[in-house]
Amino acid sequence: MNKDIVGKVLDEAILLQEISVSIIKEKRYSNFELSHAEPFVEAVRGIEPHSSQSEEALNLYKYSLITHYEVLSSLTKTVTPKECVFLEYQQTPVVLEILYEMDRDFRDSVEEFVRAINESDDILMLEAMRLHTGYYGITSAKDFAAIPGSTFNVLVQVLERADIDKEHKMAILATKSWGLNTTYVFGDKFTRTLKRTRDAFLALQEEKRFLTGIFLEPVKTFKKLMSEWVPFEGFGQCGYDRNRYFEEYRKRFEKYVREAYDAGVHLANIVMLPTHVGDVGHHIGPSYYNICKDEMCMNILDAITQVMVRTLRTAYHSGEIKNVAEIASIATGSTAAAMATILDWEGFTSDMLIEFFSRRFENYKLKHPFDRVMVGELHVNDFLDFVSRGESIIRNKPIGHEGYIGKVKVDLSPLYYNTELNNPQWYAYPGCAITTRTTALLRFVDQPCLLAPEPPSIVAMVNLVALYPEKAMFPAELCKKCATARYLPAKCEFCRAMDIGVR
Repeated sequence: MNKDIVGKVLDEAILLQEISVSIIKEKRYSNFELSHAEPFVEAVRGIEPHSSQSEEALNLYKYSLITHYEVLSSLTKTVTPKECVFLEYQQTPVVLEILYEMDRDFRDSVEEFVRAINESDDILMLEAMRLHTGYYGITSAKDFAAIPGSTFNVLVQVLERADIDKEHKMAILATKSWGLNTTYVFGDKFTRTLKRTRDAFLALQEEKRFLTGIFLEPVKTFKKLMSEWVPFEGFGQCGYDRNRYFEEYRKRFEKYVREAYDAGVHLANIVMLPTHVGDVGHHIGPSYYNICKDEMCMNILDAITQVMVRTLRTAYHSGEIKNVAEIASIATGSTAAAMATILDWEGFTSDMLIEFFSRRFENYKLKHPFDRVMVGELHVNDFLDFVSRGESIIRNKPIGHEGYIGKVKVDLSPLYYNTELNNPQWYAYPGCAITTRTTALLRFVDQPCLLAPEPPSIVAMVNLVALYPEKAMFPAELCKKCATARYLPAKCEFCRAMDIGVR
């Protein structure tokens, strides 16, 4: 692969991350308005395909985000923190329904999959009970990999019983891998129905009703989920007309789905790419504004972003980035190393946090047996994976990599020269500021998206699909080296991440 495409993607990855952070830094003390995200939208509008890329594939991300912004802005000026959860799930259901009309064979495969769901009470009851009782410990319910406790893992098990075309299997799995087919998370309906009825059979029927619904009638089912999703009282969506959103989004975006389909973009990519609109109202949104009102939190986000930028730029100019995939690896690895460095300054290790959050989970499930949200541990799991990976990067040999990701040295100087990070005593009793930076970092545990960082990861993934549009990018078979498996190593026996049965 020539250096030109790598340079293009690198510039886009850095630009979108820096724009997100700069908007938050500038607007964090004001009430969030959707218009604040306009610079990000304009940056995406400026993304063009390289000569070696599929324009139709790239447009699935580009015009989905633009359409999402324009439609949502026509319906409301802002969204509440509670409504942010729905924003990046409203696209896949629409895309699925368009594809059902275009490709009857795909629709038939989905109906066969639904038949398998209805005949898999043994799998569904067992997994629902395991999630209800916290059998797997900390889980990432919406993980893109088939790790224990994820909705994706359950779908993999059921799909083995369906006589479906291999390519269609990948598309079905992609809708709940990096695709986001509604906010439905396996186990939630079971637990809430069990609380109300104390009848496990009725709870399973309710679980199956929504699981089959998100595939047979994805838009209708999601509208229902949006109106009644109540992990906390009064949590449902009500700030804009969801019916008009779905109608307008489909009207404006359908042409891009049809163009991609006609151009031979893999179905798994078509159902996955449009959903990545989270920077409008979610990453650039009220939650991050509130977190970053704290100066220490803002400087952590800013400094960690600059670690990524400097590391990527140096690696690129020294010729150490050989392909687009390495951009995502270096971006996420460098930010993970930065997070681990902050912990290391104050004597914390990833194993301390793994044990701390694992023990907390055991107590939390006892305190909240019926009102625990199955998706609740998602970002805790992500955060632990990140700091664990970062620690392995910054540790000395033989247990670590001495600050390197492959041959790329992580540039941590933005941390070392950040004024706020080097003056924790400004935020504590002088002489006792020994956990100040770590506790500020922990404010991101429930919302680590920009520390991850997602914009560069999405840019790299979108561009990879545009390079190889006919190849299903997700679902992927890869071991995540889950941090929590160090605390509960037997979890690996239930993992299907390396064997989803479609490759």
